[in-house]
Order: sequence, then C-alpha cells, then structure tokens
Amino acid sequence: MLIFEINKNIIKDTTIKFSIVIPLYNKAGYVVSTLKSVLKQTYTDFEIIIIDDASADNSLKEVRKLEDTRIRIIEHEKNLGLSATRNTGILNAKNDYIAFLDADDCWYASFLESIALLIEKFPDEGVFATFYEENFKGKIISPKIKIPDHKKGTSFLIKNFFELNMGKLILTQSCLVAKKEVLKSINGYDIAVTFAEDIDFYIRCFSKHKLAYHYESKCLINTTVFGSITQSSTFNKTYPDLTKKIGLSIEIDKFIYFYMYCFCQRLKLGRRFDEVKRLRDEIDLNYLNMLQVILLYLPQLPYKLLIKFKKLLMRKGIQPTTYS
Repeated sequence: MLIFEINKNIIKDTTIKFSIVIPLYNKAGYVVSTLKSVLKQTYTDFEIIIIDDASADNSLKEVRKLEDTRIRIIEHEKNLGLSATRNTGILNAKNDYIAFLDADDCWYASFLESIALLIEKFPDEGVFATFYEENFKGKIISPKIKIPDHKKGTSFLIKNFFELNMGKLILTQSCLVAKKEVLKSINGYDIAVTFAEDIDFYIRCFSKHKLAYHYESKCLINTTVFGSITQSSTFNKTYPDLTKKIGLSIEIDKFIYFYMYCFCQRLKLGRRFDEVKRLRDEIDLNYLNMLQVILLYLPQLPYKLLIKFKKLLMRKGIQPTTYS
C-alpha cells in the first residue's frame, strides 16, 4: 500500500493560511471539544471564526472560556440558518483557504497538515478534503465508500466526484476546505435551502471543480447529536430543488436521482406524504436499483421499522446499505 507520509517539516509553502468557519447553534455541550480539536492542530497558521446563529443555550459562554487570539466571534441577531451562517463566515474570512467544521464534530490533530500537503501537491486545484469516521453512539465507524482500499493513505485528484458518491459520501462539510475564490464563484451556500444543503453545494461545486483528496480519516463526525444534520427533523425544512439541475451530465443526473430517492425516504419518515408523491413522480426509476425502487414505494410504518433495525445493526458495527 502506498503511504502518503504526513510530516509537517516537509510543508514548504509558508503562505498557506486557513480561515476555519464554525457555525454555532445550541451546541453548548460539544463546541468546546470541537474548538480544542482545532487548537491542537499540528499546522497552526489559521484563524477561527465562530458564527453564532442566535443560540438559545450557553454556547457562546462556553466558547468564551477558551482564550486564544485566533478565535473571532460573530453574532447573528436572529436565527438565519446553516447556509446563511456559513456564508457569513466566508464573507468575513481573512485567509484564502476556508475550512468548514460543524460545532459538534472534531478534527484529528493532523487534519490541517494533511490539507496543506494536498494544496502543495495540487496547487492548481481549489477544493480539498480528507476521509472521515463517524461516531455512532460511541461506536467509531469507518464509512464504506466506493474508493478502493488499496488507495488508503494516498492523495489523488478526483475528476468525477458524482460517480464516487452514488451512496455513502466520501467527504462531509467538516472535512472540506476550499479557496475563497471558488466559494464566491458558486455563490457560497443557498440560503433558501434548510435541509441537505451539502448536496446542493456539491452539485454546484463539483460540476465546475475537481477535488484533491487524501484517503485517510482526519475528521470525526458526530452522528448522534440532537440537532445534527443526521438527526434533525425534516419538519418545515426546505430541500434543494434538484430537478432544476437535471441535464448537466449523465453522471450528475444519476447523482441527482439517487438523492431525490434519499429525500423521499426522509420526507416519508416525516410524514410529508404529499411531497413524497410529488418528488417520487419526478424520479427516473431507471437510475435506481431494484431494492431502492421497492423501498421508495414501501409504506411509512414498515420502512420505519427497517430504519430501527438498521440502527441496531450499526451499533454492532454492521453497515447495511442499498447502494449498488
């Protein structure tokens, strides 16, 4: 197996500086651990921008316990949502490379070092990321993705993001870094979207840009925190209208139809049945496998039972999937 050595002494470009954008909303019990994971980074040339989206708990009080001149706090007077909060961070970033980290996730100590090495290896690219692990009720899980195991520990350029992400994503927002100019060129995050903002972002970003990727876990995603994207309710949430993006390419269409299927399943659990039917009617079933089609039309109660069974298996480290 080829190993891409991580050694901060071989980073030659001293101009690489990061602005770390951390959206904060009611994460008093987690944000200090998140910040400590940043302050322990082996690569130290960064600023931290905390954007508090009108938290109603003690989140900011917890943040202010940490005294570090690299931490800046910006407060929204009212709750604007995750997309708007990330955009505030982008607009206020002082450095060219912007990293995103959710306030309940953590980086391993060499995350920024790995990204800096990626930037040196692929200086002409504008988007960078690493692999990640998931914390599911204390069980650390390495997601099953479509990149071959023999590439673990290596860094490479991904030219077709969508082909590799027809299933479990190879990255999350908390292990993504992008040049400020790239983020501005795609108009940042869509503030009209309040659920699955990342999927909308990936379509707009990777239809124009390649991804420089390091296939090694450098980030820990907390999937069981109340209010996190994986646990939050879809009630009154606005999904991205992916139908407007159909036709860009066959690979993107496959990606879109797959996530329209995923949205239907989340809407079904939220009992938003009229929306399920409308969205389901837009899906070209030829892009789904047989099991996905069956689950798409499965009534809510048996589907809900299947989800409970899936969570039980995940606690045992088993990752059932419908991905082809």
